[in-house]
Amino acid sequence: MNPDKRVIVYPQYLDANKTVAEGRRIPKDLACDAPFVSELYDCCNLLKLESAIEAKHYPRDWLPKGRIRVQLKGDDGKPVNPEIPNRRTLLLKLAELIPKHPGRAAGGKARQQSAAAKLGEMAGGAGGSGSGAGPSGSAAAAAGGGGGAGGSKPAPSKKGKKGKK
Repeated sequence: MNPDKRVIVYPQYLDANKTVAEGRRIPKDLACDAPFVSELYDCCNLLKLESAIEAKHYPRDWLPKGRIRVQLKGDDGKPVNPEIPNRRTLLLKLAELIPKHPGRAAGGKARQQSAAAKLGEMAGGAGGSGSGAGPSGSAAAAAGGGGGAGGSKPAPSKKGKKGKK
C-alpha cells in the first residue's frame, strides 16, 4: 500500500454536530452523530477497502485524536471497489454505514473506550506517551506561567507601546 496514494478521512468530515467551517465535508442531513475512528475503520473493512488508523489530530479540532488512510485505487489506477471511485462517494457511504455500526447499539461509553483502545494500539508506546505529555504539559505551563509572571514582571499594559519612548 503506497501511503502517498491513500485518501485521509477524519471523523470530523462526517460529524453532524460540526459546521462546514469546523470541518464537515458532507451535507448535515447525510452526516452522522459523533463518529469514531474505529467505526470508520470497521466500515472501510466492510466495504473491502484497505485502510489504516493513524494517531493524528485534525488541525481545526485538536481534542479528538485519530484519522484513517484509505486505499481507493490500486496500482493500475482503477478503483479497488467500483462502487466507491472517489473521496466524496467514500464519505457519503461511510456516513450511511456508521449509524448501522454494531458498536452504536452498545452505548456511548463502550464506543469511546473501544476507540481509545484501538488508537492506543496503533500509536504504540512512544506515540501514546508523547500525545499525553503535550496537552498536560501545555496546561501545566499555562497554569505555572500565570503564577510566576506576577512576581518577576508587571503585567503588560493594554495600551501597547504607544506610551513608551
